[in-house]
Amino acid sequence: MKWKPPVGALLFIAFLALAASESVGAGVSLLLLAMGIGVGWLWIPGFGRTSLQGAVAGAVAGLLVLGPGLRLAMRVVAILDSIRPQEFSVDGTLFVLIGVGAFFGGVFGVIGNVSRVGFGLPARASGLIPALLVGLMIGLDSELRSEIVELGAGPWLNIPMFAAVAIAYGMAWTGLTTSFERRHLAKMQPQNAFESATMTAADPGES
Repeated sequence: MKWKPPVGALLFIAFLALAASESVGAGVSLLLLAMGIGVGWLWIPGFGRTSLQGAVAGAVAGLLVLGPGLRLAMRVVAILDSIRPQEFSVDGTLFVLIGVGAFFGGVFGVIGNVSRVGFGLPARASGLIPALLVGLMIGLDSELRSEIVELGAGPWLNIPMFAAVAIAYGMAWTGLTTSFERRHLAKMQPQNAFESATMTAADPGES
């Protein structure tokens, strides 16, 4: 049924958002996550492959673009602010690269790719979803939000700078998912041709 993929994508995102809420316990979060995965698996075609492609593309784009971009933007804010220390922290850098870039990049990548398949979005349009999720993550973090508004050169420079990082991450994610999908389609074409030839040979009267 045509309504199943979009409804499945919507429910998957809703369950994922509820599972990430701080108001629910760990057990409830796992249950909500399992429910979201179950709905996606039943109602979204190729949900497993779609999720894996989105996660890998998101983690790679997050590790190479999102994490370093956010870290660089934070350092620019610190350099332009006379109160904040200007030296790099190894622990802070690793947290931004791995904890934020790779982890959240992977999660946002899954949501973006599931949305692309579920809602039938074009590849370029679906890249806006991970980018917007980065903006939402920054906006919901009270400490980072206050830094953007109050520190450095102020919001007139900080907001475009962090927005550029989010957009660059979305573009990198789009390029990777598109590449993965092209490889999948290239592998499927010989298989489809073989199945078609087999059916024709089994029933030559149809040709």
